Amino acid sequence: MSILFDSVRLFTAGAFFPGQKVLIEKGKVAAVGSKVLKTADVNIDGKGKFLMPALIDAHTHLGLFETGQLTPGSDMAEMFQPITPHLRPLDGIKMRDQALDDARRAGVAVCMVCPAPTNPIAGQCSILKTNGNSADVGLIVEQAGILVCFGEEPKHTYHRQKKAPSTRMGIAALIRETLMKAQDYAEAKASKKGIRDRNIQFEALIPMLEGRVPMRAHAHRLEDIMSAIRIAEEFKLKLILEHATEAHLIAPMLAQKGIPVVLGPALVPHLRFELRAKTFESAVILMNAGVEVALTCDFPGLPIESLRIVAAMACQYGLDEKRAVNAITENPAKILGVHNRCGQIKKGYDADLALFSGHPLDMRSKLEMIVVDGELFQF
Repeated sequence: MSILFDSVRLFTAGAFFPGQKVLIEKGKVAAVGSKVLKTADVNIDGKGKFLMPALIDAHTHLGLFETGQLTPGSDMAEMFQPITPHLRPLDGIKMRDQALDDARRAGVAVCMVCPAPTNPIAGQCSILKTNGNSADVGLIVEQAGILVCFGEEPKHTYHRQKKAPSTRMGIAALIRETLMKAQDYAEAKASKKGIRDRNIQFEALIPMLEGRVPMRAHAHRLEDIMSAIRIAEEFKLKLILEHATEAHLIAPMLAQKGIPVVLGPALVPHLRFELRAKTFESAVILMNAGVEVALTCDFPGLPIESLRIVAAMACQYGLDEKRAVNAITENPAKILGVHNRCGQIKKGYDADLALFSGHPLDMRSKLEMIVVDGELFQF
């Protein structure tokens, strides 16, 4: 089915331009501009409305935490074994959960899904679209990194069980020990002698050790961020910071090292000690220093509908409109490594678009339509 958006205010080159058209064919953006002449199966009059790339949330647990359930609906974490890099979100995501419909109604077309941060090495991260009845249908990247967790959550998980690791030192030591063993395993596997018995945990870590996927470090406090940086440098790993509540305190260092940040969730109160330095100014401080920043609502930490609100709040605290929109579209696409197909409205890109009744950063504006991979949803 082909779709033509006509006379819209289109977000491109950092601003909304009126009188634009966007043609969608076969799930891709086929043409963009004010002089598109073709008609389509579905023609949408967008006069006075705002069309932008559909939103991207680069850190969620969508589909793993089943809406309205605790257990048995929660498949977010395997919390009785501290090292679980072999966990795959696709084996737990429930695409028919209400949360996926909520995501589309919030304008979100792409999300990264990861296990909960209860374990020092929690599992794999996958990137998928929010349409389809099966996670396999909308899958973009199955192995997009390993979630490695520092700070209070793994500490509390194992302190309650009276097991190690229950301190920051223990968490970092266990991560290092596991990576050392995985390195030895990889060397043995590559040798002429090879290995007899495969290890599913070490097999899952090899892509990260070889630099094919990043270590995605769950870290709020400055001390935890520094531990993640030290470990990444010791093992020559690509690093992406997740949450990074106190990252603004070392913004120049992160820029110099080229470490991107998935920032948030900013709307939660200062409930925990490691959130006490949380500020809505983090985004502008980091971006002004040259750090690549994406904003997240960390569903179910916050409702998926709050992603636009977080971007608007960042504007209230000094971030300009262009960078605020990019922080929920183009920037997360870059950080997730899917920027050659998502995050912008360009010819040949995936047809992921969101049409709003007014400016998207005005909370009075309503999402009227979203297109995900060329599939139209109207509200």
